[in-house]
Amino acid sequence: MKTKHLKNKTTIELTPEETTGFIKQINDLDTILSSIHECQDLWLSDIGKLETLKYKIADMLDLIWDSESYSYRRN
Repeated sequence: MKTKHLKNKTTIELTPEETTGFIKQINDLDTILSSIHECQDLWLSDIGKLETLKYKIADMLDLIWDSESYSYRRN
């Protein structure tokens, strides 16, 4: 995966395997959200999947954690 930040756009290049991985993550997110809506509850395993998804997206966008603002920012 390659992420390139320009002034007015960000370009992300994914291999077919990486694309398949992100499709799986989106489907996991869909399943988690469906469970939350149906049960009004959240499983600990779902929280782990959400956390993994957050880190994968931050990595994909080449973001770094800024401890002063408690948020991610561009690298």
